[in-house]
Amino acid sequence: MQLRMTLESDEPSFVLPLHYNHMIQSALYKLLDPGFATFLHEEGYVHGNRRFKLFTFSQLQGEYRLLRDEKKIRFFNPVSLTVCSPIPAFCEGVMNAIVDEKGISLGQARLRVTHIECQQPQVEDQTIIVNTLSPITVYSTLLRPDGRKYTLYFHPSEKDFAKQVQENILKKFQLVYQEAPTSPRFDMEAVGRVKQRTILYKGFIIKGYMGKFKVSADDRRLLALALDASVGAKGSQGFGCIEQVDQSLNGGEKDAG
Repeated sequence: MQLRMTLESDEPSFVLPLHYNHMIQSALYKLLDPGFATFLHEEGYVHGNRRFKLFTFSQLQGEYRLLRDEKKIRFFNPVSLTVCSPIPAFCEGVMNAIVDEKGISLGQARLRVTHIECQQPQVEDQTIIVNTLSPITVYSTLLRPDGRKYTLYFHPSEKDFAKQVQENILKKFQLVYQEAPTSPRFDMEAVGRVKQRTILYKGFIIKGYMGKFKVSADDRRLLALALDASVGAKGSQGFGCIEQVDQSLNGGEKDAG
């Protein structure tokens, strides 16, 4: 399920830190029932030794200006935000709270929600074209010879990128559907050039890629789940949010972050 909302400040514009993912994540948790929010934050949905929050969100989309010297970004009204989850309680909780409170707070910026709509992605083919609404991050944590850990991020052209994306979505599928898909095939490849994005999240550097991708699966539920639950890692931190687009489209919306 995808929630698409249009946000506006009472002023013509508003300013956020250059890296604001943690603000959106915090705002979403505050919109949820406290018990459910605590469950997601502290426990989540467990698969083996991994925990999944099963939600994601986009970068803010709209007109903006980078304030590089201040390490901030100024957004001009209106902006849009997409929030996705395959868990009905999450989407319903966010939507109901936003309607009741008539807005959302990102740091010091109080934003009115002027429009909100709920969509259930419809996947009719075994291959779809998607645009990223936030960077897709895929990585492995390795050890140096001296025992120190380091993170190796994979480019979409590398085999490990597609392999880990597939492994990740299969785990999410098991959690959501409580069964295996009819076929585990899930292929993802870039269409054209991709752009690397580096985001600072609570002091940690995370690298990801934005662009257009072709995604294929024999079980179309895997494709629908990718649209709802994100692809790659760190979905709840604002990574891997995608939208299905018509194959004839050549561009996406303008995003910032």
